[in-house]
Amino acid sequence: MDIATVIDQRNNTFIERAKQQLLDLARFTTEALEWLMMEHYQFSLANTRFLAAAADRASAFDTDAIEKELTRNCEEENGHAAMYTAALRKIGVNVKTRTEFASTSQFLSTIGGLVARDSSSVLGTMFATETAAIFHFHAMHLGGIEQSHRDKLGVFLHVPADSGVATRDGERPTIYPHLVVAGGRQRVSDRAARTDRSPAPARRCRRGRGRRLVSNNHPILAVGRGQRGPVR
Repeated sequence: MDIATVIDQRNNTFIERAKQQLLDLARFTTEALEWLMMEHYQFSLANTRFLAAAADRASAFDTDAIEKELTRNCEEENGHAAMYTAALRKIGVNVKTRTEFASTSQFLSTIGGLVARDSSSVLGTMFATETAAIFHFHAMHLGGIEQSHRDKLGVFLHVPADSGVATRDGERPTIYPHLVVAGGRQRVSDRAARTDRSPAPARRCRRGRGRRLVSNNHPILAVGRGQRGPVR
């Protein structure tokens, strides 16, 4: 089984669980759904920082193909937070009125920590992130943009997951499959270490070092009828 398949299997379990919670939107109050979108916006806002940090780590590979792909992705994602802001404003939701939700901050801190690790682990983390984003942002990304992001990283992962080392092959750099798999699994793991540190400010789409911020899992789907997130 190749690396991409192993990570996808882990991701799909998470995605299907999330889908089940959202099958019937009538279960949710309007306020809860507005809050949910407000929390999703936080990821969009922070995503270019994650991609920039990941591209920085990818510069350690012995080819620049992955670094270039992550930089291209970062540049493409730039402006998506503004799209979110404008869309929410149309339904009367102002992102500037948001009250910080600790679990979302912890979730973003987790990703911040994962993209500050070794290059192979970061590759797995970003591949898993793009796979999850296909579901999370399907309505926004017409034309399969997120699918493209996932697939263009996936071309580097068609090597056996149980091999000790996959040496450079054309544009694909030398990677360590066990580290790539670990990075992908930890991206969606419920057992990630926690921290109270807040995520770093957003940064431009250029190479730069990420901060080591480690925390816990995705929090934002646990809001049902009668449950209110800390909105407005």
